[in-house]
Amino acid sequence: MDDVNAIERFKKRVQEANLSLFLDYDGTLTPIVGRPERAHLSYTMKEVLRRLKKRYPLAIISGRSLDDLMERVGIPDLVYAGNHGLEIESEEFSYRVERAHEWRETLSVIAALLDTRLKSFQGALVEYKGLTLSVHYRLVDVREVSRLMEVVRNALAPYRAKGGVKLREGKKVIEVRPPLEWDKGKATTWILDRGAFRDTLPIYIGDDETDRDAFKALKNRGLSIVVGHKWKEADYFLKDQSEVKGLLKWLASC
Repeated sequence: MDDVNAIERFKKRVQEANLSLFLDYDGTLTPIVGRPERAHLSYTMKEVLRRLKKRYPLAIISGRSLDDLMERVGIPDLVYAGNHGLEIESEEFSYRVERAHEWRETLSVIAALLDTRLKSFQGALVEYKGLTLSVHYRLVDVREVSRLMEVVRNALAPYRAKGGVKLREGKKVIEVRPPLEWDKGKATTWILDRGAFRDTLPIYIGDDETDRDAFKALKNRGLSIVVGHKWKEADYFLKDQSEVKGLLKWLASC
């Protein structure tokens, strides 16, 4: 937040409200890295999250699988939403989007197909996450990205034609999901209707294309903060993870 007036408006709003927090993982709590398995939560950030959970209802919402997300954060008493909210778990409640499990086999077949067709692209990674899959190309030569995208689209064309999967592009990643009307926005509003999240002012912090859904869902209902770039859907902007950490430290102590 580089505008003094915006900072003051934000502080006034949150100090007068009963808050809840929704935080993305990759690119928000951790820096973006070349391979997803290398995105580790720092000791400092984990301690900040421990402090925050004592003060506010706190949810971590990510494109990662639920098991992977819970293992990486490793803090009990939080709400974890994996696979863009298709699977939600907490000590108070849990939820799996109806019919999402029916697409596991199809997505597994697609993952194997893409893994074969993308072998010639050095640095490409196909990550099967049970309910969704991701094609990461951050380490692929920039001159090869257009061709990689074409290969992926061609491979998925038969499935998309039959309404078998949905495609979503993110930051150096292509997300492949079941053809269900569910996203981070719907997951966030679902959580807001439950437990300690009811009647709170939600703050959502995220950095990727998939977080736009949550920003839109919270319009006029909460506060949205984008990391790394300015978007019209977001109410506020932070430059990087160091500013995220600074804001969360302030929220933990205010």
